Amino acid sequence: MGDTTNCEKLAGVFNRASQQGKSSFCKMLWGNQPETVQAELKPLLSAETIDALREED
Repeated sequence: MGDTTNCEKLAGVFNRASQQGKSSFCKMLWGNQPETVQAELKPLLSAETIDALREED
């Protein structure tokens, strides 16, 4: 399985979690990703997920 497939799966996890209102989980998971992975993920994330990552606790 390639890096692209892994990023697509991880983006799917982020998008589902944000839809379920789990923004804290999204932020924790996002913080554990290296910047290179974050850069690959950003185009795959939904607007709802991006908003969840921007929210203040």
